[in-house]
Amino acid sequence: MDKVIKLTKIFLKNSFSNMNARMGISTKSKAKFFVYALLILYFAGIIIFLGYNLLDGLIQIHQETIFVGMILFLIFGLAVLQTIFSSINILYFTKDNEYLLPLPLKPYQIILARTNVMLIVEYVIIFLLGLVPLVMYGILTGAGVIYYITMLFAVILLPILPVLLISIIVMIIMSFARLTKNRNRFQLIASLLVLAIILIFSTSMSGVKQNVSNEEMAQMLVQANGMIDIVKGYIPTVDYLIEALTTNSLFTIIIEVLKTLAITIIGFVLYMLIAQKIYFKGLVGNLFGGGAKSANKQINQNQYKNSKLYKSYIGKEFKSMIRTPVFLMQCLLPAVLIPIVMIVVAFAGINSEENGFQELSQMLSSMQINSFIVVCVILGIIQFFTMFIYVSITAVSRDGENAVFMKYIPVSLYKQYIYKIVPNILMNIITIVVTLAIAQYIVHLPIITLILLFVVSTIIAILQSLLMLIVDLKRPKLSWDSEYAVVKQNFNLIFPIIFSMINIAIIVGAVYLLNDINVYLGILILGIIFTMFTVITNKYLKNKQYDLANKIM
Repeated sequence: MDKVIKLTKIFLKNSFSNMNARMGISTKSKAKFFVYALLILYFAGIIIFLGYNLLDGLIQIHQETIFVGMILFLIFGLAVLQTIFSSINILYFTKDNEYLLPLPLKPYQIILARTNVMLIVEYVIIFLLGLVPLVMYGILTGAGVIYYITMLFAVILLPILPVLLISIIVMIIMSFARLTKNRNRFQLIASLLVLAIILIFSTSMSGVKQNVSNEEMAQMLVQANGMIDIVKGYIPTVDYLIEALTTNSLFTIIIEVLKTLAITIIGFVLYMLIAQKIYFKGLVGNLFGGGAKSANKQINQNQYKNSKLYKSYIGKEFKSMIRTPVFLMQCLLPAVLIPIVMIVVAFAGINSEENGFQELSQMLSSMQINSFIVVCVILGIIQFFTMFIYVSITAVSRDGENAVFMKYIPVSLYKQYIYKIVPNILMNIITIVVTLAIAQYIVHLPIITLILLFVVSTIIAILQSLLMLIVDLKRPKLSWDSEYAVVKQNFNLIFPIIFSMINIAIIVGAVYLLNDINVYLGILILGIIFTMFTVITNKYLKNKQYDLANKIM
């Protein structure tokens, strides 16, 4: 166990070594640490604000325990998403793997240490998003000490099973790496296959209760906290922990926690038994399974004739991300995956109940759909989803030391900047279109409203892309030894979240200030505000194009 602890510390140190220098944080600059602390507090404040309003509304209708179920499902979902995007990189795509094999280490020691790192990464986010709302629930409901102890057990135990399950899926897929002759292509296929399996699994789970009749559904909804019963039960540990956190019986709490602990231990034992059999097959295959095929093909010069500069440059950006599994998983796929999950959830809900949206339609029929409030809610949802798009914030950093060639090719820096943000804008547009399509299916907005929402959202996307590129130019991460460091050891990735939160705050402020305004006038005002910001930002980028490139060397 001592070696496992030491290995875990080494892996964490390798992941976050020289973090201050890599992030551009000077140890002498206490002001920067103060700013980052304020940003974290701001993020926590947003969570408290949203959570409090939701919980207060549930308390008024005596459905407050639904809040616990929602938070636990949020924790489970975050654990699944984070593990999908990090497990394959932590287990296989790290540079220190080639140094581990000759060492006198047993397989279980390396596997345990890698798993510890994944769990620690999970807890960094989950503790903020999970503990804060659950503590708030305890305060508002007057819960006792036992609740807070149970809450800690819940937050600690809940993410373990999804991490183990997805890691096993990754190991099974990667165990075939030794059979391939093109390692890079296999890494790409493996990453996509993991996402496909998880998506299919989630879809099949969504239809587990398709046979619930309308009468049974209505009966469950009218019972106290019955809405939880509709969704819980798919994952045993979530079901047990919801019961433990919402009961007043100490005996029930102990039993439910012990059941969760027992399932987690059994899952962990099975994980270790399977992992010791298959992990090193994939690890060795990934390291020594063969390189890319030699390019013996004759270059077709016709495809390069009369090629437009912007097409070649933008195509180069997309090809770089698609061909690099880490960039694909962290930059492109989140923008595509989140809308796909939205579609799956929406249609799973439709298929699982003949009148799936009947209650929602009745509620919407009593309010004015084409209103400024509804429009702002949709804009806020779009901003929430686009905060996970990291294309523009890593546009320069992804080039690494090769970024210096931007200064030498016969293309103005400003044009190159614009070409680099186009992929980010396109990924934003995908999210915008899917979100608006689902919103249209639910609330049936007029076409003109949808068009205006699309225009305003696209303007915000352009503004975000410009701002994130400027951040990357001012704080580039050009010295890296693995692509994983660009997207996982890069503090710049917090800026898309901050920017989206600021946009949401602006939209919420507009709702309060312009509550009774005409919907089209309200959208026009928001569009003018964000257009002004976009024009100013673009002018700054053009005027300072050479100064912004000073750190590219």
